[in-house]
Amino acid sequence: MADIDIDRFLEVEASAIQKDAEVDRILACFKLDPFDILELDVACVDKDIKLAYRKKSLMIHPDKVKHPQARDAFDLLKKAEQDLMDPAKRAFLISIIDEAKFEVKKAQPLAMQPTDPFFSSPVYKTLVKQKTKELLIDVELRKRKLMKKEMEAEGEVMRKQDEVMSERKRKQEAQKVWEDARDDRVQGWRNFKAGKTAGGKMKKKKPSTFRPPKAHVEDSTPYSKRPTTSSASEGF
Repeated sequence: MADIDIDRFLEVEASAIQKDAEVDRILACFKLDPFDILELDVACVDKDIKLAYRKKSLMIHPDKVKHPQARDAFDLLKKAEQDLMDPAKRAFLISIIDEAKFEVKKAQPLAMQPTDPFFSSPVYKTLVKQKTKELLIDVELRKRKLMKKEMEAEGEVMRKQDEVMSERKRKQEAQKVWEDARDDRVQGWRNFKAGKTAGGKMKKKKPSTFRPPKAHVEDSTPYSKRPTTSSASEGF
């Protein structure tokens, strides 16, 4: 009986270790490669994808695994399944992998034939995997740059809209101030027309009388016959 309990305990422990190891494996996978996360070949079909997802999701489900990052691994697994079940995304991923294979083959000696054992070796698969990662990263960076530009353009549009709204608000406030002061302006005009001010009647200014300067009579005596200064002084 004791031996049976020990065997059962060891089986449970081994199962827990395997589950934790699977969580760690998924977390270590390249996040943009769902084939790697689900451990599937590019030739897989929908049935293969669903089966792989079901087996692994039951194995690492957060409710059944004590691993602190089980939820993160489960979310990655779910996203990988969704991406591969999307025909457009799967076709795109396959095209990236085909491009990676082409790049790796192109880098090999020209004399190497397609039937060479190298193209079925772990080294070749590792090179293809690495090249696939590089291509997917490049695509992701391009996508993020495009999204950033779109967000910046959208932000610029929003900024201009805010400026227009602010300008309209300022005009509305100025119009309100003008309207609020309308009664005061009307009353002021009425007071002006009635010749009144706040203190009483307005004093009317007397019209100014224009007084022209006295005319200066010009001496018509010829200059040569006018008395000199000395003769004029002798008369006194």
